[in-house]
Amino acid sequence: MSKPYTITFAGDTSLGEGYLNKPNRKKEKERLDGDPFSFFKEVAPFVKQSDYFILNLETVLAKNPSGFLEGKEYPNWDSPKRTLDILQKLNVNAVSLANNHTMDYGESTLIDTINELKSADITYFGAGQSRDEAIKPAKIEIQGKSQKKNVYVFTGMKASRRYRVDYNFFAKREESGVNSLNEDKLIRNISSIKEEDTDATVIVCPHWQGKDYKWVNETEESRARTFVEAGADLVIAHGTHMANHIEKYKSGIIAYSIGNFVFNSPGRYKKMQAPPYSFIVNIIFSESENGWDIQPAFYPIVTDNKETGFRVRFATHDEVVELFELLNDKHHLGEEQDVVKKDEDRYYFDIRHTKTNVISDEVDQLLPEHSLNSKTNCPDDLESFKEEIHQLEHIQSKIDDYLFRYYQMFNQDKTIYKNKAKLQLLADVVEKRHMSHNFLKKFERKEIPATNSLSFRDIMVEKSAMRKLGYRDYAWTINRKTKAYVFADSIGLRRPKSDRKIYRFDELKGTKGPIVVKPVGATGSKGVYLIFDNNKIFSAREEKYLSNWDEIEAEMKNDLNAIKRGQPVKSIVKDEWFVEELILKAPNSTEPPLDYKFYCFYGELLFVLEANRQDSSQFSTWDANGHFIKTGWHDEKARPGVGFSQEDAEITKKASLEIPSPFVRFDMLKGHDGLVFGEATPRPGGFHLFNKEYDRKLGQAYREAEARLTRDLLRGKKFEAFTKNFKI
Repeated sequence: MSKPYTITFAGDTSLGEGYLNKPNRKKEKERLDGDPFSFFKEVAPFVKQSDYFILNLETVLAKNPSGFLEGKEYPNWDSPKRTLDILQKLNVNAVSLANNHTMDYGESTLIDTINELKSADITYFGAGQSRDEAIKPAKIEIQGKSQKKNVYVFTGMKASRRYRVDYNFFAKREESGVNSLNEDKLIRNISSIKEEDTDATVIVCPHWQGKDYKWVNETEESRARTFVEAGADLVIAHGTHMANHIEKYKSGIIAYSIGNFVFNSPGRYKKMQAPPYSFIVNIIFSESENGWDIQPAFYPIVTDNKETGFRVRFATHDEVVELFELLNDKHHLGEEQDVVKKDEDRYYFDIRHTKTNVISDEVDQLLPEHSLNSKTNCPDDLESFKEEIHQLEHIQSKIDDYLFRYYQMFNQDKTIYKNKAKLQLLADVVEKRHMSHNFLKKFERKEIPATNSLSFRDIMVEKSAMRKLGYRDYAWTINRKTKAYVFADSIGLRRPKSDRKIYRFDELKGTKGPIVVKPVGATGSKGVYLIFDNNKIFSAREEKYLSNWDEIEAEMKNDLNAIKRGQPVKSIVKDEWFVEELILKAPNSTEPPLDYKFYCFYGELLFVLEANRQDSSQFSTWDANGHFIKTGWHDEKARPGVGFSQEDAEITKKASLEIPSPFVRFDMLKGHDGLVFGEATPRPGGFHLFNKEYDRKLGQAYREAEARLTRDLLRGKKFEAFTKNFKI
């Protein structure tokens, strides 16, 4: 077997003469003039051992150049002789020029830089005097004992529009400049190489402009993964001046940024709250009978010049662990003992045996050990509870991150996003918080609605928050019974007759039936009594018959005493009651009528819930066409019942069109002489109990109703029955 061959990659590099040639950097400038190699002293022995050393030369080789691009920040330059001498002492073989400083002083200075590199026999790539020259990769030929390995290294800069339009940074057909990170062209080049040389190793080194001291985002992650899908074996990016996370993706490895090497600007690590670390990367090629084994090793270095005194060094054990935990939080690599290794006196990350980007058992490991049904572990003091909430937030964030990344694999897989049937299956499960902009566009191009992003539960919770912020949902105006009756009268909707007076509980004793007694501000059926006569009283909450008023008083005693003490229970908060007509199931009957809840969405009916007040253990749910359905809401109690008529449905649909709100549930009573309005509910209790299918259907119905309502408002609909009675 032949000796292993090492290719070393380092990040942004510059002696920084343009930065240090300032009054406040006198000490560093003296070092630069007297002992420039001192800036590399701690890392030089390591990189000099490499067989092939590549770094990102982020400067121009010119002495006090002129012609700096107007408006561009942080111009930089370095003395050609001094820089080339250092590069040769470090055994640098090639430099990338696809970065945001190579063209700081225009085309002529770039050409001078290229000529200086040629004179020192240092390969350059990523820039040139034409587009074809700039896009050309660096090629490394590794000759083994019996096999040859070709390694191709591509680079290009992803930059903002001003670099293309204002600064004219990028190479054109016959104009000098740097290579643009054109995704389509690079994919074609990678594919072409892999077709011609199936054993070739392809490495892509993107430069992210505009990400100084920042974490890359979804855009950069997506692009890097696309290169792996096209056939790249490794992506080793730079441009952020700090280490970013590392990921095993499909058959490749992505280092989203290796940061700096020796870059002699003061830096803004602390100001930007950026970790002060970067990487030197060794890629070790070992020949075997079965081909070539490739082993990457990521060596953390400390590159915050304000912290090191402009002396880049390898990270200590504690610093390496700190960086590992930080990156592991961004993307899970594994356990510390499996990833952090030691090579002589230096530490490095070995990610060969970490898991690829898929959902794993690690999610289960994030969950708390104690039972969710147990209250014994809930902390009593506020600080401990804050810590509990922090842990819960961390767990939730981690799980969401796993799911987001998992869906991103589908987003990048052409066999999926080009297939409409597969996308349709995804649309039924992917939730909006796991949907990226790029992924959403894939659905839109195939005209597939991401309907799983619609959720009635989400809307109900969102509306609650919005009301606290001043948003008015006008369905809440008629949530109070007295106002609901005013509205019902104005549109001719039959309701129980009432004298509209408010009574104290003790004033009601002796009231003759048939009547209904109700608390004004109660929730649910608490305190609701159907009085057929003095000896036949039905307690709606307890679902049982009482024989006299004394039994009502006994049931309400605790609630009334709580009100007197000023500590009312949440179901009845005030001693305020009203009396209304008792709707009967049949003439002279002592049975309460059937209760129907119509889920109305501005002129449309989604379904109806039918309940028997005498037996809450059973109820029925019907779709708009009268078919028995199950919605997840207490399905174990669902039984086919009596049903409703289309005339009933039309009454509630018509009423919903008089309310300037997308949704209202009408609670109606089915009396012997027709449908009678009971109350209007803008937020039905137990909305979280609907299954996923019906939560989505309810959410979709809400949004469609919202669109119809908006259209009617734009067409000038006045909602006179509503506006003449209520303040808008």
